Amino acid sequence: MDDTVKQDLWRYALLRWQEKPFEQACLRLQDDFQVPVSLLLCGLWLAECGKQPDTLVGRRMAEVAEQFETDYLRPLRAVRRKAGEDTRLPEFKRQLQQVELEGERWLLTTLPTLCDNLLPAGVRVDPMAWMLVVVPELAQCEGLQKALGELVAL
Repeated sequence: MDDTVKQDLWRYALLRWQEKPFEQACLRLQDDFQVPVSLLLCGLWLAECGKQPDTLVGRRMAEVAEQFETDYLRPLRAVRRKAGEDTRLPEFKRQLQQVELEGERWLLTTLPTLCDNLLPAGVRVDPMAWMLVVVPELAQCEGLQKALGELVAL
C-alpha cells in the first residue's frame, strides 16, 4: 500500500483514540486479554474501508503485531508504568510514552503493507468479521467475545 493509505490508518487510529470509551475498551482488551491495540485498530479500519476479511492476511497481521508487542511494546509499557509510580520520574515516563507511541505508529504503518491484495467486499463489512480474523481466540473466550463486542459497538 502506498504511504497515503498507511497514513490513513494512522489518522484513523488517532481520531478513534480521542474517543474516551473507545480508548478504554481498547486498553481493557490490551490489559485483560493481551490483544494488541494496533491489531484492533487495523481490523476496524479495514472493515470501515470495506475490505473483505481474509484469514491468511489476518493471521499474518496478528503474528507481526504479537511479535512486536512481545519484543518491544509490552516490556516498554511495563517500564513506563513502573516509572509512573515513581514521583521522581515524570520526564522519564513522558519520554517512555513518546517511544511507546512511536512503536505503535511504526506498527500501524507496517500492518497495511500486509493488506495490499485485499479485495473490496462490495457490501458493508461487519467489523466483528475482521475481529474474528485477527483475534481468532474470540471464538473460545466468552470474556473476550463480550469485550470485543463492546468495542465494535462504539
